[in-house]
Amino acid sequence: MRTGTLSASGLVDFYLARIAAFDKSGPLINAISWVNPVALEEARALDQELRASGPRGPLHGIPMVVKDNIDTVGMPTTAGCLALCEAYPSADAQCVARLREAGAIVLAKANMSELAASNGRFGYSSANGLTLNPYRLSRNASGSSSGTGAAVAANFAAFGLGTDSFGSVRGPACVHALTGVRPTHGLLDAEGVLPLAASFDTVGPVARCAADAAVVLDALAPGAGFSGTPTSMPGRRLGVVADFAGGNDEIDGLFLAATQTLRGAGAETIPVRLPAGARTLYTDLLGDIARAEWVFGLDSWLERLPGGAPADTSALLARMAATDVRRPVNPLTLLALRQAYETRDLPPRADRQAARRFGAMLDEIFLANGVEALVFPTLSCPASPRFDMVDATYHCRAEQPLAPMHMASAAGFPEISVPMGFTSAGVPAGVSWLGRAGSDVLLLRLASAFEQLTRHRRPPASTPPLRLG
Repeated sequence: MRTGTLSASGLVDFYLARIAAFDKSGPLINAISWVNPVALEEARALDQELRASGPRGPLHGIPMVVKDNIDTVGMPTTAGCLALCEAYPSADAQCVARLREAGAIVLAKANMSELAASNGRFGYSSANGLTLNPYRLSRNASGSSSGTGAAVAANFAAFGLGTDSFGSVRGPACVHALTGVRPTHGLLDAEGVLPLAASFDTVGPVARCAADAAVVLDALAPGAGFSGTPTSMPGRRLGVVADFAGGNDEIDGLFLAATQTLRGAGAETIPVRLPAGARTLYTDLLGDIARAEWVFGLDSWLERLPGGAPADTSALLARMAATDVRRPVNPLTLLALRQAYETRDLPPRADRQAARRFGAMLDEIFLANGVEALVFPTLSCPASPRFDMVDATYHCRAEQPLAPMHMASAAGFPEISVPMGFTSAGVPAGVSWLGRAGSDVLLLRLASAFEQLTRHRRPPASTPPLRLG
């Protein structure tokens, strides 16, 4: 862009052509919910600004996709729910506003699991249907930031913005060979984001490498130090977690290879054991806290919408129940929201402080072992088959393959998933780096160092380079 060989408007055209070829045709990835109707106009204005006064920064003119539960002016915030098709916000979410200010272009909104609650249908929504995993179309795209992960993997945008409550950024990053960051809870502003559980919700970037994620985070949290130099691996002390092993032989093998790579690069790997209950956090704590917070958060978000959209959760439930049967609401999500509404005055069995006490136990592990990060497979098993399809190549013995991701959610700690290889079925696997609260910068640099050592990522074959003209 600085030399004039590439322009923001050219990039927008390039990505729109890929969306047309692979999202709405060809493999029909279906990652995109809405295309910004003025994206090209915004790109041309940024091109003119670049010629006149130079770039605002490294994101100047760079197109991004935004998960459809994050407010973006000019497009509805449906959160994947057809009942919210008239929910046009009056202002950008704070995170979108920061990225726009840095020069990024909102190219499109990305599909997601309905209301950020997958409930067995990862990437399915009544608003936009099912997002497919471009690496293996018979497998799920994880959730709930399914469309964001699939879009970035298929090169429909340079990066994406998602949200993460219990793994909704890390899971899609894992199954799409991407970098996904769940920051320390509270580091990034969640204003203008449709809530699931305020105690755990956070915005997070999805990118093709940790260096790109750092650029995005530097714009979202200026002054936090994300723009610093990379970290080398020699001398680092890393805690290796084996508590989630045994779910899938290929995942276990890839993780063993990852730890061997770390030792070969000079890191010291320390076996650690997790606190009791680490594998049942959602059942014991997180799920019921979310149930107790869901309706109050939704009511607060809905009451700010303009006329035409549901005014509260009761009205939303009524519209969801009447949704077109040709693309029905996820029945388990509808049931869960109805139960949350009916029990909204019932306090949770355990409160947020109980979840954060798990973080205190994790802190003791960090201190007792002198480690800077805990390392483990992001998911105990590969991406499972789509809810509407059987895939005989899938094998999983884990009762809860998502359990590793629940630790950071409970504790409020940062976690980053980066690629650690592929299974024999061509499905990506991810390795997670979990740090103490506030260690986001160090964690991202460690994850980046691992990426540089391994370079596991490769693009999906279903969305190859596009010949234009």
